[in-house]
Amino acid sequence: MVCVKKGIKVIIMILLVAIIGAGGFVIYKSSQGISYDISSVEKIKSDVEIVSEDIDSVTIKKNSDSKFKVLMFTDTHLKGDKELDNITVSYMIKNIKEQNPDLVILGGDNVTYGFNKKRNVELAELFEKLGVYWATVLGNHEGDGFLSYAREDVIKLFSSYEHCLVKAGKEDIDGNGNCTINILNSDGTLKEVFFLMDTGDYMTEESKAEYGVTEEGDVYDGVKTSQVNWYKEKHDALEAEYGKFKSVTVVHIPLYQTEKEYAEGDFLYGEKREGVCESGFDAGLFDAMKEKGSAQAVYFGHDHVNNFGVMCEGILLSYIQPSGYAAYNMQTKFDAPENEWLQGCTVLNIKNDGTYTAERIFNHQ
Repeated sequence: MVCVKKGIKVIIMILLVAIIGAGGFVIYKSSQGISYDISSVEKIKSDVEIVSEDIDSVTIKKNSDSKFKVLMFTDTHLKGDKELDNITVSYMIKNIKEQNPDLVILGGDNVTYGFNKKRNVELAELFEKLGVYWATVLGNHEGDGFLSYAREDVIKLFSSYEHCLVKAGKEDIDGNGNCTINILNSDGTLKEVFFLMDTGDYMTEESKAEYGVTEEGDVYDGVKTSQVNWYKEKHDALEAEYGKFKSVTVVHIPLYQTEKEYAEGDFLYGEKREGVCESGFDAGLFDAMKEKGSAQAVYFGHDHVNNFGVMCEGILLSYIQPSGYAAYNMQTKFDAPENEWLQGCTVLNIKNDGTYTAERIFNHQ
């Protein structure tokens, strides 16, 4: 009997050591930095300057009349995997160096897993080293890991950097980092407005009740009524100051209309390789965009193997080209050969009148 008890104790101790060891390994892996040596990274050339800023907007001006170039990445999922994170960052730097953008926008799920403050800091310092203005929206995986850096802290951290244009946004508005980036021509006229809006992660039971969602379990969140009202108010204020203008909205989770419009709308480019994991409700953002009349497009990420664009009542609904190598992708999901991988970025070349042309960059094609 004594030997049996001792044996059980030994087994329990072995299991505890194994669990603690496995947990320690997970913590070690997830707390790793990006590990990319940025010491040799050189600044890119820029003739953009900040004109003014407040709690939910920043106005910048390009001092020449050349096209304003915006480079968009999404779903980089920097999670502490040294090899894959370095591939992602290497291509980001390569794309930025080749395109020499005036602004970089990240589409969310940028830095994931727990213990990730170090990686968030390193990502911000990379952009500062490059000397490029940048901004981001938050994805559903920001803040969801064990001891992960909280969503509001990510925005607070990023906005403390000189070249980051993200603002915290008003406290009475749902989400974190709802703000506008107002781009002026050299003569002070308004070229373009980017609305950056937080689509959250998953709906709470309170939100489901508010928006009439009866589905049980996890339902993807989206832009809320308070954010729609903010969009309208901000739009009216900008129009009162500058007159009519054109705009683009960036979110992480696709709008409620996306799946339906893929099936019924004006399909333009790309492929749908998985279901659209869109917001589970519609708080009226799309209708507000139609009402105000400036919207040219809504760009989003979230679904790593979708990269299509569809025209919906005059407004483009489009995926940003996925950018990360550490999350599921064409290789891990379909065992696709390298020349079919989608990782890359989306480039917008904006003219002085606010119209733009778009290009999808593939790293492997």
